[in-house]
Amino acid sequence: MATDTPTKTSWLWATTVAVMLLIMEFVLLSALIPADWSTRMRDQEVHWVSSQLRDETATTVFAVTQHSYGSLFLRSGLVDASYALLLPDAAAVNETPELDKLASAPLWPWVKTRLDLIWFAVYLAIQRLVVLFAWWPFLAFGVLGAVADGLIRRRIRLAGFDYPSPLAHRLAVRVLLGLAFLVGFGLLLPLPVPPLAVPALAVIATGALAVLLTQTQKRV
Repeated sequence: MATDTPTKTSWLWATTVAVMLLIMEFVLLSALIPADWSTRMRDQEVHWVSSQLRDETATTVFAVTQHSYGSLFLRSGLVDASYALLLPDAAAVNETPELDKLASAPLWPWVKTRLDLIWFAVYLAIQRLVVLFAWWPFLAFGVLGAVADGLIRRRIRLAGFDYPSPLAHRLAVRVLLGLAFLVGFGLLLPLPVPPLAVPALAVIATGALAVLLTQTQKRV
């Protein structure tokens, strides 16, 4: 029981840090990123998806992204509700002349631009998720290969009465957790992400998974 408390504390601390970093990323995105930069980023990422994936796959990625974003945020009314909540209502301004000066303040175009950027980031996050799942045959093959390799090496190690390496096991766990956090933050990263980053990260993840299984304690 004594060892469980530090483990739970470390997991809670890691989760808290991850959430804080995600919030900071949202704040950075909404307050600091220029609008023209987001346009260039979108064009670059669309170009990479079209050039690094097959034509059928790229077309499917764009179609699934548009359908998912439309179903979850446009047709559900979330996008319109966010603009209606944070921007002055034109009908109310016309009915109340006293609000005209407040509605003409330069704050509201800035707020609209920030909302545009936030919803664009959500759209791009969905597209990156779709690209990630487009690599599922490669990911599934890599995971199965890593599991088979790790279990075979572990059986060989047990047959030779070799002791597992706690350092290698701990390092493999941290690599997998780091990759999970990296993928989560990468969904909202205000930089273009090439689709070929998925297999590159998958190779690192499968290697860490194989080491993790190989160096698992004997009692497991």
